Amino acid sequence: MSSLRLDNIYTDGMVVPANKPFKISGQAIRNTQVALEVLDKTYSVKANEKGDWVIEIAPIPIQVTTNIKISSLDEFIVLKKVRTGTVILLTGQSNIEFKFRDDSEYQEQIAHLNLKNVYFYNVPQLEYQDDKITLPKDLETSKWQIANAETLWEMSDIGFWMIKKLHELNPDEVIGIVDCYKGGTSISSWVPESVLNSDNKLIDTFVKPFKIATTNKSKADYEQEFSDYNAAVEKHNTDLAKFQSENPKVSLSDAKDRVGHTPWPPPMTPTSYLRPNGLFHTMIEQVKNYVVDKVVWYQGENDAPNPDVYGTMLKGLIISWRKLFCDKSLPFYVVQLPGYFDEPKDSWAIIRQYQLEVTQNINDVHLISIADTGEKHNIHPTHKRIAGTRIGEIISGNGYDSTPYVYRQQIVGDKLILFVKAAGILSQKGKTEFLVQRNGTWVKQEVNAVGKIIAIDNAENITKIRYAYENYPTCTLFNEFLAPVAPFEMEIK
Repeated sequence: MSSLRLDNIYTDGMVVPANKPFKISGQAIRNTQVALEVLDKTYSVKANEKGDWVIEIAPIPIQVTTNIKISSLDEFIVLKKVRTGTVILLTGQSNIEFKFRDDSEYQEQIAHLNLKNVYFYNVPQLEYQDDKITLPKDLETSKWQIANAETLWEMSDIGFWMIKKLHELNPDEVIGIVDCYKGGTSISSWVPESVLNSDNKLIDTFVKPFKIATTNKSKADYEQEFSDYNAAVEKHNTDLAKFQSENPKVSLSDAKDRVGHTPWPPPMTPTSYLRPNGLFHTMIEQVKNYVVDKVVWYQGENDAPNPDVYGTMLKGLIISWRKLFCDKSLPFYVVQLPGYFDEPKDSWAIIRQYQLEVTQNINDVHLISIADTGEKHNIHPTHKRIAGTRIGEIISGNGYDSTPYVYRQQIVGDKLILFVKAAGILSQKGKTEFLVQRNGTWVKQEVNAVGKIIAIDNAENITKIRYAYENYPTCTLFNEFLAPVAPFEMEIK
């Protein structure tokens, strides 16, 4: 086995950022010199006591394809057809993991595919790694691939629609997508220990329950827990099918109210991929030395049981990832959750609010609301065109850097005026109603949009307002590009 190795993401055909320093990392015999040659330039570094090494390479101009040679002692590796372009990290849970092959438009899109210069890499979904850094024998490996009819079936569905739009806007741009996601996961799995240990509420919500669930238990205990869990899932599925058969006119939502939702999550174990901090170490740290231009974060569904801590977690994730990637201004694009009814009351609305607030309070963090999409009783819709296309439009840099949102309020006479960013002119689809709180009582009130402001009459005694503040909202306000005004709650001062 060769002593000189590269970290897994460095393969032939990879895309690195244009006009931006980037890194290549790997392993060699400890304390030996590692050299790198690219475009007539040579770089050198000494491997550390563990044999790890990282070489930073000066920016390479856009639209360059080249080979990179790495050598140490009498060994060498050549990375072929390395391209410069725009590199985007797609990350989060199941709705960004949802594969293009499962999209309702998959066959039609493949039949009329018109893509070029697009490449992607799927980060292996490593769930657990022991202290000896032993990899599971069944772990799938990955490599950089060109996005075409033969490979796109395994790409993120959101990712496909995003690159399709980017390609339409700039057909000659080289795009590299790093897919790094895992379904069914809380944001707590994607942050380092320092984030969870920084706040007593986070400790009580995530750290202590994990410790209780995984302490002083035998193998037989875990086996019994999983046996009980699987039996509960099977019973639920049987009961739901029986109820629907006997009540064919009852909606799926009402059926779930009667029978209950599918049991989730499964029992916690010390090696569960759902454990706090787990995927930060096993997946995000896999690519920590790979330089990216932008991060798209689409997650939050699995945090509905604990929505009140989501803002603290999201802020901690962004700051900790920027530190890990050594890029204090790494742009983040936070996808505000779509509509979905079957969750605890207002839990998704609360998470959307925190997603909005974080983008307003941290530099270079942008909001992409897809609250006008989604299906009422299906958490994994099979059509992602609108969501992915909107993400592509916004991260392209060709227009607004976010979807529209209310950023300022002002009382003028007897009117409450709300000012909207990322809009030239607002349009309304049907009647627009806000929930308005006066003297502790919530009432619906119709509002009007004029230009890029929203006017609410009878402003006296208003203490709080809400727009589309529901799990499954009705969005009626849009900018000129048909992007929705982000749902929000606001105190009136």
